[in-house]
Amino acid sequence: MLVTFTGLILMALIAFVSWLNHHLLARLFQIYRYTIVKRTYIVLGLTVALIVGYGLTRHPAFVVPEHNIYQLLIYIAIIWVLGQLILLICQPLLYVAHRLLKGRKAAARPDATTLAAPQMTRRAFLHNALAITPFIAFGISSKGIYEAQAGTTIRRYSLTFPDLPPNLSGFKIGQISDTHIGPYFDLPKLETVLNLLRQEKPDLVVITGDFVDDLNLLKSAITILDDFAPTVPYGVYFCYGNHEYFRNIDFVRAELNKSRMTILNNENKLIIAGQKPFYLMGVDYPWADTARTGINVSVKRRQQYFAAALKNIPSDAFKVLIAHHPDFLLDAFKAQIPLTIAGHTHGGQVIVCGKSLISSYAYMYGLYQQTDCYGYVSSGTGHWFPFRFGCPPEIAIFTFQS
Repeated sequence: MLVTFTGLILMALIAFVSWLNHHLLARLFQIYRYTIVKRTYIVLGLTVALIVGYGLTRHPAFVVPEHNIYQLLIYIAIIWVLGQLILLICQPLLYVAHRLLKGRKAAARPDATTLAAPQMTRRAFLHNALAITPFIAFGISSKGIYEAQAGTTIRRYSLTFPDLPPNLSGFKIGQISDTHIGPYFDLPKLETVLNLLRQEKPDLVVITGDFVDDLNLLKSAITILDDFAPTVPYGVYFCYGNHEYFRNIDFVRAELNKSRMTILNNENKLIIAGQKPFYLMGVDYPWADTARTGINVSVKRRQQYFAAALKNIPSDAFKVLIAHHPDFLLDAFKAQIPLTIAGHTHGGQVIVCGKSLISSYAYMYGLYQQTDCYGYVSSGTGHWFPFRFGCPPEIAIFTFQS
């Protein structure tokens, strides 16, 4: 019932925004008053609304089956919806530009010479050029879809630690995060990412949560990872994200425990022994309530999880923390943990002029440093919504230097 109601609301919103944009455009530009343009706009808007409504009835929502036509329709629908939203944001600017370029109509009737030889003025040309704004909006949404799905960026970081044990010099950690395997990150894409990661020859690989959204793909995804794990000298490690809980934490936990991955859930693991041993710590997602239905986190629970992960580690050990939520960087910097690796934010998925348009976290995206300690927040290797702008999906590689 809730899915049906949500679907009807979304369909109505899409249809309304599409109509509103056309109505506003028609007031400013003659071309949008033509019958064929108007009818085309209406048909496209209604078609997209129906595609979205159908997509919501699937489980999980918008899951893409092995039918290329439906997959194409989903992407067209997303391009249309995002383009309409971008266009709606641009409407006030369009109106202001229209008023500036058109100016006030001349009060006097133009003379016969003007009527006989009309000329295209600069203002008229610029005003007509504004009519292509919808195409620019759809171009931006198309670029965002392409950037999200086209490839994966490899970001390499050489990190210097003054007290790094000699046997860790050159040690390399690879990170993938937020793959959200499902509608927009399928199993072949996982294999592609792991092949890219294999070429980097990491000594250890970490997966920082939000692994699978479509639980029908979980076992197959684990099989792919199990084939990959033996190529990593010190193994593959995993910590839970919020989507593991959203989907079915008991099922996910049971399947992951059968895999070759090591799950670090408020605990630690000795990676390399020695005079100054190397420990890897991992923490759970610090939900704000016991029902675990929201997205807020508990400071108290976060600090408890961090303390549990740190327990029994020698004070002189070299430590790395993996977490899904980036707020753990606060605890790690305070405790002087040399490196913390997190995810969750996807970098906001939209970055303009080097800044994320969404900045609701203390640590949003990229590499941070306090004294000799580092923290990193991944933009994610996948996503649950296929739109990125200036923030491509990534694999992160960290190489230790003394």
